[in-house]
Amino acid sequence: MHRRTFLLGAGALCLSGAANAHAQIPESAIQSIDAQCRTFMTTTGIRALSAAIGRYGATEMSLIYGVADSKGTPVTADHRFRIASLSKPVTAVAIMKLSDQRKLSLNDAVFGPGSIFGNRYGPANDRLRAIRVHHLLSHTAGGWPNDGADPTMNYGWLDHHELIERVIATHPLEAWPGQVQRYSNFGYCLLGRIVEQVTGQGYEAWVRRNVLVPSGARTMQVGHDLPGPLEVEYFPSNGNPAALNMPRLDANGGWIATPSDLVALLAHIDGANYVENIISQSAVRAMAARPHPAAAFGHGWAVNDLRNRWHTGLLPGTSTFMCITSRDYYFVALTNSGGVGNGYALALDNLMWSLARTVPGWNP
Repeated sequence: MHRRTFLLGAGALCLSGAANAHAQIPESAIQSIDAQCRTFMTTTGIRALSAAIGRYGATEMSLIYGVADSKGTPVTADHRFRIASLSKPVTAVAIMKLSDQRKLSLNDAVFGPGSIFGNRYGPANDRLRAIRVHHLLSHTAGGWPNDGADPTMNYGWLDHHELIERVIATHPLEAWPGQVQRYSNFGYCLLGRIVEQVTGQGYEAWVRRNVLVPSGARTMQVGHDLPGPLEVEYFPSNGNPAALNMPRLDANGGWIATPSDLVALLAHIDGANYVENIISQSAVRAMAARPHPAAAFGHGWAVNDLRNRWHTGLLPGTSTFMCITSRDYYFVALTNSGGVGNGYALALDNLMWSLARTVPGWNP
């Protein structure tokens, strides 16, 4: 792929694609985009921003600003970041892939006799037996919300299966499945174990082999408690990045990636087929479908009436955003700063839309 770096210094803006595409972005737009990014960095105090804008199946622009660590190492396009809850669409794609392969149905029961897990986690009451795969995807299982008692952020010494046993025994559902939508990290933890139960393989290995590598997202992996090679250092506004059990967060918040990894994935699941999609059109539609008209989430994505699909992610030292717009643009923004409660994810959302609209002729 042809690449030219137009601006260097404390940050860099790179345009990717055919040489004649660069002529469509005037110097004034490039300068405005650079100024917006530098202002964003100064205003927020974020240490590193790595972002990308794609459209029609390809990356058009990469934006790289700040430092990767406390030593002042300049961040590069190859640095990987924790993506936090951007992991959930990855897991949703894996479930849709298994549905396409007819290895499961979105209407399969999760707990109880004849279900995916059967009685593996003990006897299931009526509410547990009513949970279907689609309830977990759409945050409508009836409980386990992302609040102060969120089980995925507690019991750090337990492995996945020990955690599920404890939650089933001590965290009863608050409502019947399908009645209310409450964002649930634990629901996506269960989806990761469903991938393992159905395939007989580890979640990370199966997703890499069947979802990520086929889409070109080859450097993605589940992270660890401490940063690995070419992974940024994290600067939290609260909490301790090293205290997270990243392998246990795998399906709901554990992946690390570059923006180019995620743009590649988005291009292969957009339903537009600029490049070959890795899931069916019906699966793409199912991911965007709301469980009821007022729902804020579909099955893996936040959705709105404009047909945009997006997700944000927050962990100590991590604020992230990605989006597939209704007009087939892709936005990805990853940082190594912030966390819950600082508004950085919304700021990233606003920044990426503003940058795309800066380019004459772009209509995200």
